[in-house]
Amino acid sequence: MACLGVLYALTDAELAALCARPEEERYEYMLEEIEERLLRTPRGYELDKAWQGIQLCLGRGKWSERNRAPLNILVGGEFLVDTEEDLISLKNHDDVRRIVDYLQCHEVKDIIRKNFPKVEADSSGLPAYVTDLEYLLSNAEGLLPFYEYALREQLQVIFTVDL
Repeated sequence: MACLGVLYALTDAELAALCARPEEERYEYMLEEIEERLLRTPRGYELDKAWQGIQLCLGRGKWSERNRAPLNILVGGEFLVDTEEDLISLKNHDDVRRIVDYLQCHEVKDIIRKNFPKVEADSSGLPAYVTDLEYLLSNAEGLLPFYEYALREQLQVIFTVDL
């Protein structure tokens, strides 16, 4: 299990092509058509395995994936794929704008630092990388620039992970 989380900024046409596929084909399509082109470009943001710990910190130590900032910065949003093996969630244009507004007013590293003790205190059963504060902080530092880029370029954002 890789559990590697990645955000991708998509054009409306790219998103339409993804959504035109049946749900059971979307993750494979994303790997072949989106990841191949966008990973390691300004339109792809790799979170490694830190996404899980960051999401817990955004939820004040609890798992939550609602469609509002900060909970939709990573996992939350509209679920395009939601299976036991794969997940793709969408942040549309309005969501991206709200996420940028939120991140410009709230430093994500401060949120992580503030809520990390809650995650650490309830860490039984969590992988070690979820409870490594420096790992979470280093993987979260580019979130605002990524989302600002998506907003400026009028792109929508998907979060993907192979569970």
